[in-house]
Amino acid sequence: MSTKHLTYLDSLRGLAALTVVFSHYVQFFRMNQFTHTGRIAVCLFFILSGFVLAQRFLGAADMKWSIIAAVIKRPFRLLGVVWATIILGVLINIFVQGITPDQLGKSWTQFAVDFFVSPFATGEIYNSVLWTIHWELWGSMIVFGSVFLCGAWPKYLRLAVFGAVLFVNIRNFYCAFMIGVIIAELHKSFYCSLLIKYRNLLAVPMLAAGVALGVAYLAPDSDPVMSACFSNGFRMISAVAIFIAVMLNTTFMRSMLQWRPVNFLGNISYSLYAIHCLIMKTIAETVDTMLNQYLQHDVAFCGTILITLPIIIFAAWIMDKYVDKPSIKFASWFEKKLTGEIRRRTELVRSITIAAFRNAKALISKVFNALDPDIEP
Repeated sequence: MSTKHLTYLDSLRGLAALTVVFSHYVQFFRMNQFTHTGRIAVCLFFILSGFVLAQRFLGAADMKWSIIAAVIKRPFRLLGVVWATIILGVLINIFVQGITPDQLGKSWTQFAVDFFVSPFATGEIYNSVLWTIHWELWGSMIVFGSVFLCGAWPKYLRLAVFGAVLFVNIRNFYCAFMIGVIIAELHKSFYCSLLIKYRNLLAVPMLAAGVALGVAYLAPDSDPVMSACFSNGFRMISAVAIFIAVMLNTTFMRSMLQWRPVNFLGNISYSLYAIHCLIMKTIAETVDTMLNQYLQHDVAFCGTILITLPIIIFAAWIMDKYVDKPSIKFASWFEKKLTGEIRRRTELVRSITIAAFRNAKALISKVFNALDPDIEP
């Protein structure tokens, strides 16, 4: 798959992150439980991760070491932004809201343990949107493990295994990662001429249906039948439909996702997602309070978005440049060091084993020759 196509997926991730931002604006400042669109975007995040993480390994003959390298890199790639937003969240709690870790039920020692030992599991205490990070981390590991196990098997057998893993996780968010893996498998290994021929006719209606399906079910409990057997019900199906519409790669989709502002959002999507709530709870709340003193509530709400959204995007760009990009470079450096050492030690053990086997064979031959020169071992 080309890098250009992966750029489309980054742009889609950026649009999903912006959707989460707008859903939180509505939730925080209009007091509506408008979280369903944010959940659609989260499902889309996870499907994207499953697809992107799996597609380059599927069917590859020599991909074991590449997957091991990806497993090593993944936590460090995520960790920089997590640490930065935890620190920022604590600083906001202390200096803006007057809340110390003690008032959150955490001593400073417990905070240090959370920060250094379990940031992925406890990060949401200090930055609420980090609840998705432990799903992202362990969902990635499930993807890597599944592909490591059967990535070089025949495609139909791989598809069966991925389907089984999806079925096992159908009641949690890990199913979204496996949906992404299955779509990657279908996209890479199966060719449907009919689908390709009519993709321009299918993509836009499918996109519209996905958006409409997600928006139609406003309340979390409005799809109890689907939610009983499928994580997040129609919101997950909505995310799948949107992703498939983009993967059809039509002229309309290509032109939309090639737009430079959308590409920019894709580049900063992780930082945008991680930092936006912290700015909303400080700067945006202050701006909203001030505007509501002089303007009608709806006008004040629009003004809050117009004033603070550029601040959120600028802060995300700063975090992407000075935190996330260095984290990616460090993850690559650490992975190369560690995998290089693992390979060296593996090769050393292999050489020692071969040498020991040869010496044992020679020793046995000498023993047999000493007992009876005519006997071959």
